[in-house]
Amino acid sequence: MRSEWRLLVFAGVFLVAYATPILFPHLPYDWKLTCWLAQLGCWLLFLAEYAVRFARAGDKKAFAKDNVLDLLVILLPLMMPLRMLQRRLGFQRKVLTFTATTTLVLGLAASLAVLRVERDAPGATILTFGDATWWAVTTMTTTGYGDTYPVTPDGRLIGAALMLGGVALLGVVTATLASWFGRRFDTGDDTEKLLREALKEIGELKEMLRSRG
Repeated sequence: MRSEWRLLVFAGVFLVAYATPILFPHLPYDWKLTCWLAQLGCWLLFLAEYAVRFARAGDKKAFAKDNVLDLLVILLPLMMPLRMLQRRLGFQRKVLTFTATTTLVLGLAASLAVLRVERDAPGATILTFGDATWWAVTTMTTTGYGDTYPVTPDGRLIGAALMLGGVALLGVVTATLASWFGRRFDTGDDTEKLLREALKEIGELKEMLRSRG
């Protein structure tokens, strides 16, 4: 347990080191270099931790299959809180926390990443962290007001990934609600009716968000 909390602390260090040069672009070179070295150090730590566990695993194929999220943490250290949730809570109990944490992590990571690639681009509409956060929220909710949008290829790639992530989260919530209703009201025809009504309301909510754009 202690090692897990240490990794979470290092994930926080990685976040601070990654965000600082983006939020404060006029920092002296020495500070930027320090932040970059801190990111590299944290990343190497996560890689080493995974490599050691992989080497100790008896069935390496099963280990890789059962620890996909751990591998994702190496690619995106900000995902560390999701790894801890996965190990400490059952699916039904963690779904709301898992969804909220995923939304926060994806939104924050996308905001910082898009600001980094967009801020100095000709014709950019995402110039501040506030702009980037607003863009991330409207993109994840599929609202898309259009007042802020990426103009660079990298920014559009980030936007595409964020849209897919938002759709995936909506699917998780929908499937979880359907499963919950199925167990809560297991009464034959009534269950099917409740499920249809719940899915219909979710669809109407999604259409309403899109129409506001």
